[in-house]
Amino acid sequence: MKLEDLEIEVEPRIPKGGQTVGIISTGVKVTHIPTGICAFCEVERSQMKNKNIALAMVEYGLAEIGWRNL
Repeated sequence: MKLEDLEIEVEPRIPKGGQTVGIISTGVKVTHIPTGICAFCEVERSQMKNKNIALAMVEYGLAEIGWRNL
């Protein structure tokens, strides 16, 4: 999986009630552009951990369809 084939976005999470003071965006969306496989993770409190989980989910999806990086 080439890094230039990935689009990584930070998704803001807005809590109910409009309380937006001190909000840290930790949700991460990773898209593999050539195949359109997309994964989103906001399970962990760390953005880096969420990014690693989303990358692993995309890698798993690529393995499932037999994607070869030629």
